[in-house]
Amino acid sequence: MNGLEDLNQKIIIVVAFTGFLLLVWWYVKTQVSNTVDVEGNGKLKHIESRRLAHAAILSVFEVNQKTVLILQDKQGASVLDISATGQKGRDNDVLA
Repeated sequence: MNGLEDLNQKIIIVVAFTGFLLLVWWYVKTQVSNTVDVEGNGKLKHIESRRLAHAAILSVFEVNQKTVLILQDKQGASVLDISATGQKGRDNDVLA
């Protein structure tokens, strides 16, 4: 019977500790979401992302009213500012 009481005590401790960690996580999450408004201030906006062959990812962001194309692969990432290209260089259906 003593072993069952020890098991119950351990279960209660694990549940209480997990609940405490969840409360801390929730508090930090709400504080960060209240202080960081990424898309609302107009400085960073995610437009679109596509997964390419061989685990490469092509993403288009708008940063400070400039359009930036980011290619991420296993070796690193490359950034290309495409906001300065003229109408001839732009094709709105490239990622569609």
